[in-house]
Amino acid sequence: MTSKKKEMWFLVEGKQARFSLTEFAMGTGLHCSAIPKISTEQSLRLKNRLRDLYFEGRSQIKQDDLVHGFRSMFNEGEGDSGKKEKRKKKKATKRGQEREDRVKVALVYFLEGVLLSADAKKNISDFYLSMVDDLAMFNAYPWGSEVYDMTFDSLSSKNLVAKYKEKLAKPKEKQVSVVKETYTLLGFPFLFQVSC
Repeated sequence: MTSKKKEMWFLVEGKQARFSLTEFAMGTGLHCSAIPKISTEQSLRLKNRLRDLYFEGRSQIKQDDLVHGFRSMFNEGEGDSGKKEKRKKKKATKRGQEREDRVKVALVYFLEGVLLSADAKKNISDFYLSMVDDLAMFNAYPWGSEVYDMTFDSLSSKNLVAKYKEKLAKPKEKQVSVVKETYTLLGFPFLFQVSC
């Protein structure tokens, strides 16, 4: 890490390699401008329609719930209860709205499960689920900056750096332990792996 904010430098095969928002933007093609403050007016417009309609208004939704909700939009479970559910949703949605809702739920799943690599056991951001209902706002949001911040913070976490330094400091001895050290990188570390 350098004194510059949110930038890392590495020595790879004798050459310096930088990982910063610039490289992240070029590698992902995501919009990487400053993250805006959502105004009170905008936040008042954000509703929990998707959560209320497809997730029974639950306050805690996980990635598996998104998958289940997405599948229920296609009414995979036929039978009497499936038909009743389909009629109920048709009444609650305008013509074509369910198709658009499928896209919205898929966008949140892609954001949470791929770009943010969020822990599948943690709750989906209610903010993201609400924001996606306004596709213009969702698509204009600088997701690249949000994803980069999470990736950088995950890669530069003190625990991860400390574990690595500790491992380098230990003399190489035969390790008898069968327990392997693991850690979870959040954000989109795949681009980091490819670029370095």
